[in-house]
Parts: sequence; structure tokens; C-alpha cells
Amino acid sequence: MVELSAGEILRFHGIERNMTISSPIVLQIVSPIQLLGSQTSNASPSHRCMMSDGEHMSLAVIPSKLSPLVADETITRFTVLRITKCNVSKRARANEAPILFILIQDAEVVETLSERIGNPVKLTEQDSAESAAGPQSFASEPAAVGSAVPRPSYQQQQHQQPPQQQQSRFGGSASSTSSFMNRVDDIKPKYSGMGGSAPVHTGAPPAVHPISDLNPYHNKWTIRARVTQKTGIKTWNKETSQGRLFSVTLLDDSGEIRGTAFTQQVDKLFPLFEAGKVYYISNAQVRMAKQQFSNVKNQYELTFDDNTMVEQCLEQGSVPQEQYDFIPLASLGKFEKNHVVDVLVVLREVAELTEISMRNSDRKMTKRELTVVDKSGFQVRTTLWGTDAETFNVSMESVIAFKGVRVGDFGGRTLSLPSVGSMAVNPDIPEAHALRGWYDAEGRNTNYESFSRGAGGGAGGAGGGGIGSTENFEAQLKTMAQVGAENIGTTDASEYFNLKGTIAFIRSNNLAYPSCPGDNCSKKVTEDPSTGQWRCEKCERSWPAPEYRYIFSFNVSDDTGQNWLQCFNEVGEVLLGATANEVIELQRVNEVAFGQKIADATFKEYTFRCRARSETFNEVTRVRISAVNVYPIDYVSESARLSRLIESYN
Repeated sequence: MVELSAGEILRFHGIERNMTISSPIVLQIVSPIQLLGSQTSNASPSHRCMMSDGEHMSLAVIPSKLSPLVADETITRFTVLRITKCNVSKRARANEAPILFILIQDAEVVETLSERIGNPVKLTEQDSAESAAGPQSFASEPAAVGSAVPRPSYQQQQHQQPPQQQQSRFGGSASSTSSFMNRVDDIKPKYSGMGGSAPVHTGAPPAVHPISDLNPYHNKWTIRARVTQKTGIKTWNKETSQGRLFSVTLLDDSGEIRGTAFTQQVDKLFPLFEAGKVYYISNAQVRMAKQQFSNVKNQYELTFDDNTMVEQCLEQGSVPQEQYDFIPLASLGKFEKNHVVDVLVVLREVAELTEISMRNSDRKMTKRELTVVDKSGFQVRTTLWGTDAETFNVSMESVIAFKGVRVGDFGGRTLSLPSVGSMAVNPDIPEAHALRGWYDAEGRNTNYESFSRGAGGGAGGAGGGGIGSTENFEAQLKTMAQVGAENIGTTDASEYFNLKGTIAFIRSNNLAYPSCPGDNCSKKVTEDPSTGQWRCEKCERSWPAPEYRYIFSFNVSDDTGQNWLQCFNEVGEVLLGATANEVIELQRVNEVAFGQKIADATFKEYTFRCRARSETFNEVTRVRISAVNVYPIDYVSESARLSRLIESYN
């Protein structure tokens, strides 16, 4: 029989500050599990629920590392968890009783039952008062289901405090409270100034909280973290507001988080932070991250306010220097547009600094394009902007570690370094030394593939006319839904992509036009009724008969939607299996056979190489998609692609 740790929640409610509980407790989830906040980041989501000890209930937060168990319903309503580590926190709004939160850090599933254990109730203010005045030793809980073993008391968890100090925390005498406050004064940190820098923490080290455990329900914490990146001060000026801001990326051995200071805090905090140094930081707000402004893999971010404290930590040996998650360039095709990645590359080409006008404003922006390669055998165009582009002065064939670059799909696959990203030249890390050794040995003479989808085409390039390599094909394969969602074809330049779909309908009322039979000329010709000759104004010649060329539209569908494509002569011949002259003649002499010819061409599946671009007619702009090439489905390759896609979800 499962035994819950009865009385634990009531005792938790007696605490006066946030506490970390390391002794195991057994609780049951008694409510539906809900997603916590707006999950827009790359990180796994957290969840919230109500948990019971059989007598009382409390709100609990299930960490992101357990979210796979929530997703596959291993953890669900009425699941019993053995919580091996958690934080207990209380938050109160104005004129409201404080709410208890159990912030789970580590837990294991004991069993999922069909109903709740006992009849737990929510804590009342009277319960809270009684728990604060009563004894604080913890009842023992079962280490395994059905048996119990003693575990450390609450006092033992608090560093074996003397009895009078323990009483002062939970409503003891005035003298004991005074003694407790004297002890707090003794361990307050002592600061020494450093001019414009943050004060140095010289007292006893504070209790440090890992970055990975920060969340909006835990407001009493101190982190020790290294500043791996610091942005400049930026300004914004909108109709509704204006101000300034800057951001820092903070890293410890559990993860990283972004912190931002706005307007009033900028002058106070900007001089305190220096990239590469380690700081104690406390009293900042934890909020859901706005991923469009961040490249940090954390669902939360910090907002600094008037109460934020920043102290420099001189003992920084255990805090990592930087944290990368490198991917090979060849795998960029697996990522959607605007996905954030880290890459380690060798610099091969540097273009001149150029200036462009932003489309939606009169503002001009400088940029510089780099060509970078890596051990996977691919080269990718990488764009630097603004100050990064202007001050770029790196020797050719240097190793560069890019952190937080955004994936683009213009021209295939590209990378762009946003203002919140960073780059390190010749970093002193094992991966960089290994890449340097490989490049010197063989990389300098390697022929690199490209994700370019320009008009050239080619075996390795996946250009305008060709599918290209497997990596290129899969990188540029789109569904109908993606074509619309990614606004393909709305830029000034033509965009190329691959599309796999089934022909649902062919517009047969105007399949072809009469063209000039002359060499290298496909202009439309017109018939002279008086002579029966066909005149080409470009060649200034007349012909006894035209050469018909296909130009028609057809509808292609896949499982996400449909779209109209336009095709020209070469593609039309593949789809209809005959020349335009033959089909037009068939239409003239046998309408039934012509209709059957069109019907035979429908409901067949192909892979199309497409070009999308904007066209304006009568002041109306629309995107026209043309099929520049067509290929029958290679079922062996397609099966392998689908197999890889399935494996990527495991």
C-alpha cells in the first residue's frame, strides 16, 4: 500500500522564507496537470498541478526535465511521486493569504493510482498559524512503498541551529528574535567599492541557487554566474513609449539565462557588468522569455529592477567560461527558419562592407557577408550586421565559434548573427583545436557543398534548376502550409524551394501558345489572315506554322493544403507525356481523346522544383509560383527520408 508523507504540507506552510528540502517526501498529484505559462522557447515546458500528502494540498511545479514523462502520461493525475529534492516557497498578494509552492527539482514515479488517497483539503489561515507556532520536526516518510525509515528533522536541515534561534524563526521570544537578528547581522556581506565596477563580495558566501531552477514562483534567490555576453545600450522610440535597455547573458554550471535592464536601471547597472567576470545576483524578476529577442535556451529570463543587487565574485574557478551546443553545417536543413544554433567554423571568404535600406523604414544598415565551412563538408553564407560588420577584422582561415546565430532560408540555408548573438575567434576549447587540426590536414583542399538555391543549379548546389544533394533537397523541401506560413516569394528576389505533391487539376482551356520556330526564340507569333503565315516581330520573319509551347496552371495538393503552380514547355511535356504540338492537334481533331489525356495526367505525385516571386499587375501584388523542373518520386529515397524524419522524433 502506498503511504504518503502525511503532515508535510502543513509543516511546509510554517516556514517564513524559501527553503530547499533534500530529504525525500512522497506526495500524490490530485488535479489535472497544466502547462505553466506561455511556452515559446526552445526549452522543454514546465507544468503545474495540485499535490497532496493525504491531509492537505499545495500547488506544485513539475520541472521541464520531467516534461517527457508528463507528455507520455507516465506522470498524470493520481500519480504518486517520491520527491528527492525540492524548494518550498511562499508568495502573497496584497490583502491575500500567502500561497505555498512546492518547486520540484528531482522526483521519481512510485505508482499511478485510480483515485486520490485520503480527503486532502486546502490550508486555511488558522492552519498556517498553528503550523508556525507548533513544533517543526518532520515526520518520517517511507523510503519505499509500505515501509518507513527516519529522516533528518527540519532543524537538522537548517545547519543544526541552536534551539533559541530555531524558535525565533517561528514565533519565539523577543530576546531570541534579537539573538537571531544579531546572527544575521554577523553574516551580512561586506562590500568594497571598485569605482564604476560592481562591489566585491568579501563576506561569507551566500547560499547559491542554480540558474536551471529559477522560475516565477521562487522570488528569494541568489545566483552566481559568469557574464558571457553583454550588449550595448539600445534605444527605442515608439508612439506609446520610449527608453533604453541592455542585456547580459548569465551562465553557471546548470545552464544560462538572459537578464535585461530597462531605462532607469541602465545607468545604474550597465557599468557594473563586465563580460567574462562572475557575479552574485539577486532580487530580479523572473519572467517568461520573449524568444524573438533572445538566443538563450531558457524558457525564463530576468528583468532587473531597483532592488536588484549585483556583487562581483572573485572565486570563479567552478563557473564555466562558455557553453556551446555546436551543430554541423550539414544539419542546418533540419532546422526551421529563425531557429537559433551554435556553430564552429573556419573562415574562408570575407565580402566587402555594404549598406542596405531597411524595407519598412528609412533606416540604413551596414552588413558584411562571410563564407564559412566546417568538417561536415558544407559551406554557408553568414551575415554580420551593424557594429559587428564594421569592426570585423579576422584573419582568413581563423576558427570562429558563433553562439546564437539564426537560421535563414533565403537562397537555401544561411546564418545571421543577431545583436544578442556572439562570436569568439580562435577560442581555446578542444573542439576548436580539433577543427584546426582537421582543416590544416585536409579541409583546406576540400570541395565544399552549398545550400545555395540560386539560378545556377548543379550536382552539389541544389540551384534553381536542380534538386541537388540529399541534404540540399531535404533542407529546401516545403509543405504547402510552410509556403504560406514562411511568406515564401514575398521578397524582392526569386526564392527557390522543393515541393512534393499530387496534381489535382489542370486548367486545359488555354494550354499552349503559338511560338516562333526560330533558333533561340520562343516569342509569341501572330497569324496573318491574308497570307496564312505566322509573324514573329522579334525575328522579323514569317513562318508557315508556329511551334506550340506549353504555358498552363495546375493545382497541386499535399496533406497540409493546396496551391496553384504555373509551368512552361519542358515541365508540361513531362506532365502530359507529349509535345504541345501533339496535344493541340489532338484537341482540334478529337475532344474526347484530349479530355482523357488531361485526365491521365492528374492524380499523379511528383517532386517539383519551384520558384516563387512577387508580381504586380494593376497595382495588385501577388506571389506567383512556377514549377521550373519536375521529377518522379524516388520511392527508395523517399522511404529513407521518412525513416530519418521518424527517427528525429525519438
